[in-house]
Amino acid sequence: MTAIASATNSASPAKAATPASTASSAKPAAPAAAGAVVVELSDRAKALLDKAKADQAAAETITETFDERLVKRTDALSEKLSKIFDKMNIPPEYATHLKVDKFGNVSAEGPWKEKIEKMFRDSPELAKELKDVSGLNSLKAAQTALDMYNEARKSSNKQEQAEAWKTYNIRSINIQALSGVMTMKDGKLRSAAVDYIDMLADPNGLASGKSGKAVTERLV
Repeated sequence: MTAIASATNSASPAKAATPASTASSAKPAAPAAAGAVVVELSDRAKALLDKAKADQAAAETITETFDERLVKRTDALSEKLSKIFDKMNIPPEYATHLKVDKFGNVSAEGPWKEKIEKMFRDSPELAKELKDVSGLNSLKAAQTALDMYNEARKSSNKQEQAEAWKTYNIRSINIQALSGVMTMKDGKLRSAAVDYIDMLADPNGLASGKSGKAVTERLV
């Protein structure tokens, strides 16, 4: 076989140099070039893909409880503020008290008051998120107060029922007063309304792991 090939090549030396022969020898490289093709999705296809991803994310949160979603949202905001405060050279161990009103205006306390308030004025979307998160935490505190009242009113004693109603109203007023008040410390954002009702529901810290004194310090 080798001899035949050599004889053929020697008999037709010009044939190996023809363009047709050169093109034929280049054919094996075609599959490699095809593998580098990039497919561009149309705008409609991209929109459908984005919607599918959003629907999947929404479906994953359906099974979550209100408390679970609130924890995630509060933690996400805590992380954002922690990074911002770090850039502003605000010590994480310092308890920064924040208060957001119904209009979304944020006020702060402490030596970095002006710096923090300006930051929120320049970042209205961040102020809105703080308002939303603080409102949801106050809603959680109000629900806890209602649960405590419903448990107390099970008593058959009418006087105790009346006292439970009075206590519930006082707690609701206090929760409303604390609504919008948040404290940022050690990279964690906490609601004053939730801390207040937790202190009453679990004064010894058996469930939360925090004593009433520790909670009170966060409210100061």
